[in-house]
Amino acid sequence: MTDPDPELQAILRKKAASLQEKVAFFDKVNRDGVTIVTDANIDEIIRSSPIPIIVDFSADAWCKPCQVMGPIYEELSHEFVNRVLFVKINTDYNPKAAAKYRIFSVPTFMIFNAGNRINQHSGAIPKTKFKAWIEEILHRI
Repeated sequence: MTDPDPELQAILRKKAASLQEKVAFFDKVNRDGVTIVTDANIDEIIRSSPIPIIVDFSADAWCKPCQVMGPIYEELSHEFVNRVLFVKINTDYNPKAAAKYRIFSVPTFMIFNAGNRINQHSGAIPKTKFKAWIEEILHRI
């Protein structure tokens, strides 16, 4: 039997460390409620999330409906722990993501599963209806 290739071993160690970092990140995010994302990391998070993900595209500084939905979104993030990953992106500071996902009004909520957009909703909505909307989508995927 030949000795393992040192270069191959280094590559495997690097890949294993990267996977451990991703697992640790999603474990932390999934426990901490809403996680803030940016233009730089939103696509990777959507693509690599092991569970469905809901993205809140908002502009809390000036958007009254966004300000109303913020606490509701935070509460639901704790109710759906380990079932849905809740992330939030400020469209004022992250125009690339807003353009890519065609955000024309805020707040807009998009649900993704395995990197694919499943559904979206724009505007403020009562907590009971918002929760029912999320549960309905989860039952279909």
